[in-house]
Amino acid sequence: MKGFKFKLQSVLDTREKKFEDAQLEFAKVKNRLHNEQKTLNSINNDLEQTENGLEFIIKSGNIDYTFVFCHYNYISKLKGDVIYQQEIIKQVEKQLEEKNRLMLEALKEKTMMEKLKEKALEEFKKTMEKQDFINIDEIAVNRYKRTG
Repeated sequence: MKGFKFKLQSVLDTREKKFEDAQLEFAKVKNRLHNEQKTLNSINNDLEQTENGLEFIIKSGNIDYTFVFCHYNYISKLKGDVIYQQEIIKQVEKQLEEKNRLMLEALKEKTMMEKLKEKALEEFKKTMEKQDFINIDEIAVNRYKRTG
């Protein structure tokens, strides 16, 4: 509305920027979580394929103990990688929860400032309406005095 200036506009702008930054940080962590989960799935797939390969070798009856030993070592390493990756995912999930909390907090602050701006705008409109009525009354009184 013309003539309206929100006194706390700079605060509102700052809170909007803070909210946008929080959204960006949340999205980054969410993307990292997605990538870490993909890594875990990949490790699990490798583990499953290696176990199936070992099972096939054992069932075929053509057993090379060195080859079996290597498979067992690799399976053991993959199981360790799964545990490690699960820990990473837990840490990233905690980060995601924290970023979500910060984003919601920033949203509340921004919303509060937007409501204050709306109230100030409504107050401005009421004041302008009142002033218009006063001006109209003055014009009417002046016309009445001239004709009367």
